[in-house]
Amino acid sequence: MEDYRKWKAMGEGGTSHSIIGYLSQLSVDKTRAYGPNETIKPGFYNKPEKRATGWKKATEEQRANAKKSFLKEPLPVRPGPRARALPFVYPQRERNAADPQPPDVKQASWSNVGNLYLLTYHKAYLDSFKKLGEINAEWTEWNISAMEKHGQALFTKPSIPLSPLAGPSAREICHIHGTDLSGHVTLSFPDAEEVISKGWGERHRLSGTGWIHLGFTMLYVPNTIEETEIFMKIFQAGIDYMKSG
Repeated sequence: MEDYRKWKAMGEGGTSHSIIGYLSQLSVDKTRAYGPNETIKPGFYNKPEKRATGWKKATEEQRANAKKSFLKEPLPVRPGPRARALPFVYPQRERNAADPQPPDVKQASWSNVGNLYLLTYHKAYLDSFKKLGEINAEWTEWNISAMEKHGQALFTKPSIPLSPLAGPSAREICHIHGTDLSGHVTLSFPDAEEVISKGWGERHRLSGTGWIHLGFTMLYVPNTIEETEIFMKIFQAGIDYMKSG
């Protein structure tokens, strides 16, 4: 019951917010089998042909895209002690729903000037995320998250070819959790490896299964204005990867 209370404190997402939902995630929980650091171990993406759902059905170009980086530049190492997800399969969160958020982060947003994303300080972090939909309106659309079962997520439009590797995602690219401002994004394999190795996120415990894309990655909660810039670049890399299908 104590474990259930800890799970419920994260808030809604991915399954019924009840004892039934708790037991359903417990039934697929690999935490106790593989250890708490299993989602941040390096080298998980070295052999995608053995882990990636849809690998055999994908074309050579789709496989090549999954194995290349879409980040515009290498990520910096995230300063400070490493954040970690709470020890549950789903929902996957860094903080409980009641945990306070850094007030300056709630005042961050993006504006698009030429090819540069410039940080301003007059809108919320979630507005920054919504701006990505405007910037990428040619390829993306908003809908209810297929992963979370509620809340807005960014999807590729039906007109964009979908790689078999991304089949389990149901076209969902990324979302931010309203509970704690952590998020998830579908990335290429080297980008997922870099996000994890540089301390910006960790692998979803079900990634690489028939349920979730191998590159499906949790992003931690931004703690500073500067970090929101990094997270938006990571989300953009996910968009660029998913539209490459």
